[in-house]
Amino acid sequence: MANWREVDENDLAASLSQSEIDAFRQDGALDGSDPVARLLESTVALVRNYCSMNGSVRMGPPGTIPCGLVIPAMDYAMAKVLNRLAVPLSEDRRSALRKAEETFDNIAKGVITPESYSESGEIDEDKRPATSPMADDGPRQTLGGGLW
Repeated sequence: MANWREVDENDLAASLSQSEIDAFRQDGALDGSDPVARLLESTVALVRNYCSMNGSVRMGPPGTIPCGLVIPAMDYAMAKVLNRLAVPLSEDRRSALRKAEETFDNIAKGVITPESYSESGEIDEDKRPATSPMADDGPRQTLGGGLW
């Protein structure tokens, strides 16, 4: 199983209720396209842009993002939906948005490096998963929660 994947409305539903997604969809795009699909496309493009700015990431196929960035991506998309609907963010949701933005900023700065694309999902020794800064001789935390 590859370690980069496409996102869909089910992923967004982890951060938003179905009624919030439906309200966003009903607000609609002026050109008649599905605003949820467009939001997911733009969110994926944003995440991919941050990954490419890192310079150490082997990019996955177009339309995919690292599995370890799906939750921060959906937290970012959640804030876009609620902003469009003029719904204030709860403290939990504000915190999730801040964490997502910090993650993306740290990726762009090279503080953490997301997992590089691998068809098999295995860690490439040359392109390790995103890590928090630690001493070189200790275990490192990945975005997916595992250690390497």
